[in-house]
Amino acid sequence: MSVRTGIARGQRSRLVLVAAVCALLASCSSSGGAGAGTAATTSPSSQATQASDQYPNSIVVLGHSGATGYDSDPKAPETDARQNSWATGDNPDVNSIYLRLLALNPAVRGHNTNLAVAGTGVDELAGQADQALAAKPLPELFLIQSVDNDMRCDGTDADNYAPFAATLTDVLNKITSAAPTAKILIVSSPWATVQNYGQVAAQLPGPRAANSGTGPCDQFDPSGKPVPAHSRTLEGITLHYLGELKSACAKLPTCQYDNDALYHMKITTDDITPSDGFHLTVAGLRKQAALEWRVLALDR
Repeated sequence: MSVRTGIARGQRSRLVLVAAVCALLASCSSSGGAGAGTAATTSPSSQATQASDQYPNSIVVLGHSGATGYDSDPKAPETDARQNSWATGDNPDVNSIYLRLLALNPAVRGHNTNLAVAGTGVDELAGQADQALAAKPLPELFLIQSVDNDMRCDGTDADNYAPFAATLTDVLNKITSAAPTAKILIVSSPWATVQNYGQVAAQLPGPRAANSGTGPCDQFDPSGKPVPAHSRTLEGITLHYLGELKSACAKLPTCQYDNDALYHMKITTDDITPSDGFHLTVAGLRKQAALEWRVLALDR
């Protein structure tokens, strides 16, 4: 707080009054008996300290290829493009969680660890968590993207729900035991609803072909015609796994589920990879980063 005062020549009583006010507020400074209040300033070092105390100083992402930017670099198809990760990447065109956080807290610079591995499922999360917990500095924000590779779509998913939930719970307990103050965000992968995805995939030859077949979760038959019954089966399986994510996360005070936000992210043909439609392009990853940043609400 600062106080601004004017002192008339020869008015001692006014001077005494001003001095009393300054002493009371402890925010005025005077020079030669005729002072003016000075506004408090914050040094860059104290600003940095405040940001470091307010925001995570290190982040890590665990999970599968959805977090590695896989297939999002047209110059290097079907490979990881970690610079494009929605979570930890440094490509400004994606504007990842890391870059958004870096704009608020310089202390996070260089502490953006990506331990996600393409093709992995919930069973591999424990090993990734062990690596994260051995990192220096210890991550203060854990981002987790899983599920997709755990969906079986062969008639055995009902038997897999409980083991999936138990394994995920063990991983979350492992993290919270070793990093009790760290925040955990679990995202509702896969992205886009079954209906939205099917509508978009139908417009692209590669994704349409990749999702065609006779299996219970194939959204198109071998000729490319939509199969609504299969889409309903896929949606039911997906929502059940997402429910397990929500339930496991709700048991821990430091865990936040995105409440199906990613699953309801609206996509277009620009957002999915043209080869098979199983991954997001830079445009899609930018959408995901913006969405999960709103969920985290770290800048509020």
